[in-house]
Amino acid sequence: MLIVSYVAAAAAMLGAALYLFFRLRLYLTTTTMLIGSLLLIYGPAFLSYTLSSGESVFLINRLRGLVGLPNPLFSTIKAKVSDFDAVIVAMNFSIALMYVSIIAGIEAVDRFFPNRISRMRTAVTVWSSQSIRDDAGGHRILLIVIFALASLMVFFSITENHLATIKTFLSLGDGNNAARDLYRLHFATSPNYLYRLILSGVAPMFVIWGVLAGSLSKSWWLLLAALLLFIATMIGKFDTLSKAPPAFFMVQLMVAALLAFTNRITWLSALIAGCFVALILYAVTRLIMIFPEGTAIFQVVYYRVFEVENQALLENFGTFPFVHPHMWGANIRPIANLLGLHFIPSYSIVAHTWYGTYDVTSPSLFIADAWTDFSFAGVFVFSVIAGAVCRSIDAIFLAHGKTVVSVAVLGATFAGIFTLLTTALNTALLSGGLLLAPVLAGLLVIAIRHFGQRRPRTQ
Repeated sequence: MLIVSYVAAAAAMLGAALYLFFRLRLYLTTTTMLIGSLLLIYGPAFLSYTLSSGESVFLINRLRGLVGLPNPLFSTIKAKVSDFDAVIVAMNFSIALMYVSIIAGIEAVDRFFPNRISRMRTAVTVWSSQSIRDDAGGHRILLIVIFALASLMVFFSITENHLATIKTFLSLGDGNNAARDLYRLHFATSPNYLYRLILSGVAPMFVIWGVLAGSLSKSWWLLLAALLLFIATMIGKFDTLSKAPPAFFMVQLMVAALLAFTNRITWLSALIAGCFVALILYAVTRLIMIFPEGTAIFQVVYYRVFEVENQALLENFGTFPFVHPHMWGANIRPIANLLGLHFIPSYSIVAHTWYGTYDVTSPSLFIADAWTDFSFAGVFVFSVIAGAVCRSIDAIFLAHGKTVVSVAVLGATFAGIFTLLTTALNTALLSGGLLLAPVLAGLLVIAIRHFGQRRPRTQ
């Protein structure tokens, strides 16, 4: 069964890659970002992680002719779980089911809305030959929204002393990361949920929207408001005291800049983008983390990007249901409240199981929470929803072609996709902005068109 599960996972990955190349084709959309990013992190990297027993930088070591040591986590799980192969089998089949179900969700949207999908495909195909246009207008309303968001974020940054927090964090340098890790545990990010929601799911989209609309209309006020929002957002990202938020905010802006010209993914553009992303990750990692002299920082970045997520996935599958039973909805706060249960998030249970503390968080792929609650049924349903949501966003916004709104929405959904790779589906949809940002964009466009209409004067 173990071999069958590996074959199933590999076949599903191959099928998803073929679907990406020949059905979706290499155009930059929310759907292609979803499947492409999953294949990047949970494709061959996932298989190499489990087959090598978690050997650190396994692929790099093999290219260099080196042999490393297995991850101690594997022996820890084997000591606590009587049938370790069953953990790997469940994880492999869940990965395979995830790819199949995401494609099913995409195809369902295509079948239900064929006309919209046809328009979207045509618009995506001719995207690169078009000039970007501002289809929404309403710059006065947009200026008010962006300035209000920037003012609110600046208010929280001042009252919560974000700059002082960042300065203190960067000043901690005792030769290792212990002091910074402890400081991060107690002082990272804002305690205000509204601020965090704006920071992660809303502000990046309006930065992109403001810059593009301001540039096209040559509105200095709009550009200044967008710049203020950018600064406030960057401060908030660094206040998380983590490398990922500021790095991926910069990548969001890079994605938007690319989309303003072309959406075609070529080998050259992929190589340039990959180098740019690697440079951003390297720079932010050097800023946030302390490395002893001689540390191979590139390997550290590789480990953080490709192996930590797979390790977190293994921790989740090793916990449920082999150490702790499936939670059957108790991992979702509203359901836990309805059932009269004390809410404990699954990541806290996972942390306590393998590290003996509830304070450690191990962000993992969205199917980890789905598996935790509802086993294979959860993986299937949540994956179908993820695929359907991403395809629906493309169908709604990309059917209009290369516009300011479509570029801003795609820039926002990039972060939502990244969030989907590291946390629960509901968190990615709301806090990550995968669904929240497009909904707000649609509502703002409706408001602009409604209030921007010229009403006939009464005699």
